[in-house]
Amino acid sequence: MTQKPTAPQLSVVLITLNEEARLANCLESLPSDCEIIVLDSSSTDRTVAIAREYGARVEARDFDDFAAQKNAAVALATRPWVLSLDADEVLSPELQSAIARITAGQGGNAAAYRLTRRLVFQGRRLRFGKAVDHPIRLFSRGSGQFVSAIHERLEISGPIANLPGELLHYSYADLTDYFSRFNRYTSRVAENHFNKGHPMPFCVKHWLRPWTEFLYRYVFRLGFLDGYPGYTYALVSSLYTYVKYAKLRELQLRKSAS
Repeated sequence: MTQKPTAPQLSVVLITLNEEARLANCLESLPSDCEIIVLDSSSTDRTVAIAREYGARVEARDFDDFAAQKNAAVALATRPWVLSLDADEVLSPELQSAIARITAGQGGNAAAYRLTRRLVFQGRRLRFGKAVDHPIRLFSRGSGQFVSAIHERLEISGPIANLPGELLHYSYADLTDYFSRFNRYTSRVAENHFNKGHPMPFCVKHWLRPWTEFLYRYVFRLGFLDGYPGYTYALVSSLYTYVKYAKLRELQLRKSAS
């Protein structure tokens, strides 16, 4: 077994809610000697116990929105570098080593670093079809904060660079899990748009969006090269924007009828 690199200058922060099925794999992939902070939102499974088995400091906070929750977790960090992860993410060995080098001061003078995150869907590491993104996750403490209640992101003060390796994203256990999350997130986004007074998109654009999104993901972004999982991911993902605006329309109709 290859010995893990050490990262004593690193704090890893996670927010959790009932993540017993995935948390151990995430924590197992971290460099050694890092500080682990888990901010939990009243989990009812073994999430807290698993976190403590890996030496994590566990704190509790009622969830309000993603940015606020993650900022609260970051505020608990005590070391010079902070890595923000979700419980369904796993560091590749190359990324693990790169993070250890940067936090040890061995190369690089950026305030923050982008990671290459790759979705694992139906057992396959997807290569195409918008299944890869590059979020900022590693940053020097005090250089940034999360913004946006939904689809939160880090805003950084200072230069940003890229790290080698991959952050593997095991977001969905299966299609049942996918559609459960799909339903929650589209409802949450629709409610957010409704509260902010966002209008519906032009009708033809709204009606055609699933078809154009599928074409873009599956053909132009080469999703067909990922086989059956690539086809399935492009197909189910193409409905996301349509459904969130269909739910917004329901909220608007409900308000006008009241």
